[in-house]
Amino acid sequence: MNRSNLKAWVLSGVSLLLAAYAFGLLYEGFIADKYSGLLTYPFVDRAAAQRAYQRLSPNAPVAERMVASYRLAEADPANPDSWNAVADAEYRKSGGVFTPKVLTALDHSYAVSFYDRTGVVWRICFALENWNALTPELRKDVMTEAGVALQQPNVAPELKSRLKAIRNPSGRLTAYLLMADPKAVPN
Repeated sequence: MNRSNLKAWVLSGVSLLLAAYAFGLLYEGFIADKYSGLLTYPFVDRAAAQRAYQRLSPNAPVAERMVASYRLAEADPANPDSWNAVADAEYRKSGGVFTPKVLTALDHSYAVSFYDRTGVVWRICFALENWNALTPELRKDVMTEAGVALQQPNVAPELKSRLKAIRNPSGRLTAYLLMADPKAVPN
């Protein structure tokens, strides 16, 4: 075999491997139900992580929710919704107990953004339902977000409706004070 034939075979082999890799990435990113990470390791595809999390049913197993939420946070750590997903998954994992991992994830969510456009109602209500477990700094963050949210005409009606349904006694008191005057609530 001469040198030009060898170069052609090597180039053909490399091209086939790259084509197979590209098809694998397309499959993993757009078709596969479960994300294996084999082809994109060590990178996490944000779009695929979001699709995988959005595909979860409301009654998905906790283990599956944990994997999807942590993958989402790894793929998009600057998105407060990613950390909301982790807080929710950790909360479900603990059986509805507000653990230090839940607190850390919720704190990360607020550290990333003081106002979460898409998850504002969930995040405020989640915090109020667990008001006793929050740190003073986190309570202050919740109050700031709630004050802004109650001024938003597209968010305020839903938030007020959900605030009326808070079950935690201290969270319910805070919710009523918020609805009366968001600026008058003590931290």
